Amino acid sequence: MAKNRKWKKRLGWGCLGSMVLIVVLAHLATGCMNLTMSDKQVRKYFEGIEPKPESRFYEVDDYTMHYKVLEKPGNGTLIFIHGTPGSWSAYIDYFKDSLYYNNATIISPDRPGFGKSSYGQPRGKLEDQSRLLKPLLEQYPAPRILIGHSLGGPIAARMAMDYPGLVEGMVLLAPALDPQLEPDEDWFRVPLRWPIIEGLVPKIFRISNEELIFLEEELELMMPKWKLIEIPTVVIQGAKDVLVHPDNGLFADSVLVNADKEIIMLEEQNHFLPWSEYELVRETTLKMLKSLLTNTGSN
Repeated sequence: MAKNRKWKKRLGWGCLGSMVLIVVLAHLATGCMNLTMSDKQVRKYFEGIEPKPESRFYEVDDYTMHYKVLEKPGNGTLIFIHGTPGSWSAYIDYFKDSLYYNNATIISPDRPGFGKSSYGQPRGKLEDQSRLLKPLLEQYPAPRILIGHSLGGPIAARMAMDYPGLVEGMVLLAPALDPQLEPDEDWFRVPLRWPIIEGLVPKIFRISNEELIFLEEELELMMPKWKLIEIPTVVIQGAKDVLVHPDNGLFADSVLVNADKEIIMLEEQNHFLPWSEYELVRETTLKMLKSLLTNTGSN
C-alpha cells in the first residue's frame, strides 16, 4: 500500500514537471534550437559553395527514406546518424569541410519519421531503423564508418550487429547504450501522449517521444548481440552530459568485448559533441578511415 502511495505521489509530481518541461521544450523548438532546416535555409547555407550535397530518396516496403550525400568514389563512406529529435542537417557543417569530402563519400540520412523520411511515422524498434538504413550500406563503398550521436549511437551499433559484413567501423558520440541507465519513463514520456498535453507540444517532440518510450526494452534486446561487434569502435562521452548518462562510456567498454575499442571521456564536455568537439570528431573519424583503407590495401 505504501509503495502504491509513493508511486502515485511520484506520478503526480511527474505530471506537473512534465507540463513545465513541455513549455520549455516548445519555447526552445520555436526559439534558439534549430532541429531541422528548411530547403530555403539549406540553399542559403550553401550559397556560393561547391560542392553541394545532393538529396536522394529510396523506398523500403513503401516507406520513403531521404538522405544527403556528397560522393567521393573509391575512398570509403562516412554515414552520420542524428539523434532525437533532429534531421540530416544536424551534420550540415560536415558537408562543407574539404577534409571530409575530399577523403570519403559523406552521407547524412533523415532517420525514420524525421525530415523527409516519411515524416511523422517514426519506428520505435531499433531493428526496424537498422533495416530502413541498410540500403545506404549496400549502395556505397567500403570501408563504411557509422558516426552516431545520442540515439544515433545505439542505432549505429544495431546496424553493426545486424549487418556485420557491411559496417567496418563506428564512432559513437554520447550514445545511449545501457538499458539500466535509461530514465524512468512515466514522469515525462507517457504524459506526452495525453490529448490535453499532446496539442501543446511541437510535433517533432511527439515523434521523438514515440521512438524513445520503448528504448529501454530495445536496448535490453541488444544485450546478447554486443559480442558480435568485431570492428574498430571509438566512443566519445562527456562527463558533464545531463541528457545521456556519462557511465554509458563505461558500459560500452564492458560490452565491446570483441572490438578494437577506444573510450574517450571528456571531463568538461556535455551532450552536444558533434558541434562542441567538431575537430576531435573529424580527427577520430578520418584516422579510422585512413587505418581501414591502409589495412584493406595491404590485404
